[in-house]
Amino acid sequence: MEATLVLFGGHVVTAVAGAPPATAVAILGQRILAVGSDSDIRPFVGPQTETIDLQGRTVTPGFNDAHCHPIALGLSLREVDARTPPNRSIADIIARIAERASTQPPGTWIVARGYDQAQLAEQRHPTREDLDQATSQHPVLLIRACGHIGVANSLALARAGIGPGTPDPPGGTIDRAADGMPTGVLREAALQLVRAALPEPTVEDLVAALEEAGTLFLRFGVTSVQEAGIRRAEEFLAYQRLARDRRLPVRSTLMILIDPLLEPCRALGLRTGFGDSWLRIGPAKLFLDGSIGGRTARMSEPYLDRDTLGLWMDDPEVMKRKIVEAHCAGFQCCAHAIGDAAIELLLDAFEEALRVQPRHDHRHRIEHCSILRPDLIDRIARLGAVPIPGTSFLHDFRAVYLSGLGLERLRYAYALRTFLDRGIVAAASSDTPVCSPNALLGIQTMVTRKDADGQVTWPEECITLEEAIRVYTVNGAYASFSEHEKGTLEPGKLADLAVLEADLRTVPPDALGQVRVDYTIVDGRIAYARPGAP
Repeated sequence: MEATLVLFGGHVVTAVAGAPPATAVAILGQRILAVGSDSDIRPFVGPQTETIDLQGRTVTPGFNDAHCHPIALGLSLREVDARTPPNRSIADIIARIAERASTQPPGTWIVARGYDQAQLAEQRHPTREDLDQATSQHPVLLIRACGHIGVANSLALARAGIGPGTPDPPGGTIDRAADGMPTGVLREAALQLVRAALPEPTVEDLVAALEEAGTLFLRFGVTSVQEAGIRRAEEFLAYQRLARDRRLPVRSTLMILIDPLLEPCRALGLRTGFGDSWLRIGPAKLFLDGSIGGRTARMSEPYLDRDTLGLWMDDPEVMKRKIVEAHCAGFQCCAHAIGDAAIELLLDAFEEALRVQPRHDHRHRIEHCSILRPDLIDRIARLGAVPIPGTSFLHDFRAVYLSGLGLERLRYAYALRTFLDRGIVAAASSDTPVCSPNALLGIQTMVTRKDADGQVTWPEECITLEEAIRVYTVNGAYASFSEHEKGTLEPGKLADLAVLEADLRTVPPDALGQVRVDYTIVDGRIAYARPGAP
């Protein structure tokens, strides 16, 4: 049988536990035909076979980002870059916003994204007065990296109807100065008051955003993503249009937000798993708490630098009931749960749901699953829940985690070693645009537990390179009930692969995130080729 594409002469990581070493892969159409040594694969090479000489490079299954925001990533590419770095100070961010303001008509919105106050020279959040220096003619919204906190200038606050007498909305807070005036800093539901004043992107805007985000994913060897929250019909339509036209860059699983979409989906008979290998409905999702950087993740003990336990996004019993309802409606369930109190509540909800309606192999998920205690790990293992750790969070945000929680409370943060040793299937995520979509940076962090400055956090939780690749491939497939069709390099599986520029076994662990992807193969075709790649 003649293959359509053969890769040979490399180091093939199949992600199959106990599989023998392999150097070559044969592909026929959209599926993997064979995996083995060069001599095993040579008989599949015919006159029409395209070949790639790997020259010792590593091949892995295509990476599966188990929790990310492709729409937000694509839209963020058009927003002002407020990341830290490259920005080092509030003044740097102000200058970028002012530059954008000079190119836009007065009255139009300016959105900036990406700062982390712990990495700014001022060691604080910007304020409305800071943003007013950039422009008084444009409403400005500056969103923190986590997406849970934002800063609005005076005009944006006015557009949203926020003033000194505006009460804190349920599940959010408006930071205020001593005189009661809003500082501009808005947390959780308070941020949504300003977001609601922004013009909604059109379907055409969303299609373009998904295509731009897809280009980035392919550049990093990511062939499957799990969109972490669909809330509008227009978002469904954008994904569907691209899938219909065979323009969807990467395979996509869509989480639906329980508020507002559970009831419409239930009424239509839509459930987790509806769709095909390119586009399908995934879990029903709820937000339980906020972020560590915003001091809104819900903890069982107060933050060290802010007298708060964080926030609940709704009444805990109400949120628990919503999870149970989604489970009973036939959905895989998940929730954004970062603080240990939020994770505990989610596990309570899972237990109640399974008591009310037992279900084998539910694979209910804990999105982020950041701050854990040993008793919670025991419950995760017992329930068969699937943690979705943000594998780059420690790389990007270690400093703000330490200042808020201290080192001891980070003992089981993103505890991959513990998960694997306990038989817990955890799937990796970038949470992009919160962090980079670079899967290899996530793998580097799992292997080293180091931040951008080389500081390590509980190296006891380091895992091996092969284990990290499995977490970013087959475990991601497992988290979406698709391990039977992707996530490993085996005959019959979908031909989704990443060809890396080096033999990863020879790359220093601290440099894994710098390794480039030479080719990304999706459905048996080369979807991305790095310029100059051999």
